[in-house]
Amino acid sequence: MRIFASRWFRWLVSLGLLTAVLWWADWHSVVGVLREVDPVWVAGAAALALLDRIVLTYRWDLLLVVRGLCLPFSRLFRLQMAANFLGSFLPSSLGVDAIRIAALVRAGHPATEVVATTLVDRASMVLATFAFGSIMIVLLAGTRLPGDVAWLVLVTTGAGALACLAFFHPRVRTWTAAALLPKLPAGVRDRVAEVGRATLAYRHEPRLLLWVGMITFLLFVIRLGFAKAVTMACGVDVAFLDLALVIPILWIVVMIPITVGGIGLQEAGYVALMGLLGISPAVAVSMSVIEHVVSRAVSLPGAFFMSDVVGAPPRAR
Repeated sequence: MRIFASRWFRWLVSLGLLTAVLWWADWHSVVGVLREVDPVWVAGAAALALLDRIVLTYRWDLLLVVRGLCLPFSRLFRLQMAANFLGSFLPSSLGVDAIRIAALVRAGHPATEVVATTLVDRASMVLATFAFGSIMIVLLAGTRLPGDVAWLVLVTTGAGALACLAFFHPRVRTWTAAALLPKLPAGVRDRVAEVGRATLAYRHEPRLLLWVGMITFLLFVIRLGFAKAVTMACGVDVAFLDLALVIPILWIVVMIPITVGGIGLQEAGYVALMGLLGISPAVAVSMSVIEHVVSRAVSLPGAFFMSDVVGAPPRAR
């Protein structure tokens, strides 16, 4: 019952936010903007969204290989697409990770390594997003962002960085193991300890982590290019550096798992943040709608790869 209640709550929040934003932006004006959308720029956005999925898969592959999980890139890409397709109906990106983990474990790959790799993949992406947003605020914000917004991002980034540093400190790890692990059931305790050791093993791979960091930066550039294409599709030419200031904050906002697939929350974020750049609510909502449509259209082929998620046979040992 709690699961269904939570799902219904997220749908209500999504619809409530979407209704409020459309009322604020005047849905007639939104429809007017969408009617004038440039299909060439929409196609460009779709190409960048597909490139984003390819680079994401390559990043995931790098992290898997170093832990001895060598899978064909084509298979990983199919899994990524299928997970993105299903994840578009889930409240957060954690659902995508759960699908990827389940698919690989179902195929017979060691659960400990799969979970550890996925944790590193997701955690590093989240921290990098906050770090990138903070750097853009420091370099570009000036007086264009409300002080509360800028400080919230900066403080959250600092807290995340400190948490990571603490996690890698031997004394903190020893205290955590002694204080928390004994409270878990024996079977769960052993699995958590194994996953923790596998996760920490990445600290011995500095070259890999540096390369993953460079790939992550490339991802951010691609995503900013996607945002640029979306603005151009709506007939608005926003400077790339202005997008680099506000779009990373939008990425952080849509991480909040209170809606389904970011619906409503993303629109509200676009209106609030693009408004700082002088973009009208109607255009901002139209940008969000195009992003939803393009992202889901690019992920739609993942529906044809569902057998890779639910029907993968165990591998030979």
